[in-house]
Amino acid sequence: MADTALTINDDRVSPLSVQEKAATGCNIKFKVLYSDLSATTSASNDTITLTLGATPAKWYIDKCMMNISTAFTGVSNMVWTVGTTTSVAALISSTSVLTAAVLNQAVGVPVLTNTTATASKSLVAIATTGTGGGPALTAGEFTIYMNLVDATQLP
Repeated sequence: MADTALTINDDRVSPLSVQEKAATGCNIKFKVLYSDLSATTSASNDTITLTLGATPAKWYIDKCMMNISTAFTGVSNMVWTVGTTTSVAALISSTSVLTAAVLNQAVGVPVLTNTTATASKSLVAIATTGTGGGPALTAGEFTIYMNLVDATQLP
């Protein structure tokens, strides 16, 4: 099993508009396209670790969701988790992207907090392909929305 490390393109990370914030309760989004991931793995049960960005040193995330707007095709099985490098499924637990859907954050994790408040963490989304071989993706798109708060900015 191999792991391919990727970093999301800066063009696919953006703060949300006032209207989007009101609708989602989130303040940042990360858009992932199948073309970002194509030909990154070649065997069964491979993983792709997509680094989304870094948190501030003192932070919390109180909301996260994933909108799979276009189902992924070209692979028999692909699941994603979203979290940090120390807790990779803390925000979104293992979820298939083969069907369009809107997914809320992992059950039982209402808030993800940096309890030490001393160091930044990397936010990651991790894909695992199934036993049907590595992806030869032909379609797929999802957006991860989260409310990431820099706690040093609180009054």
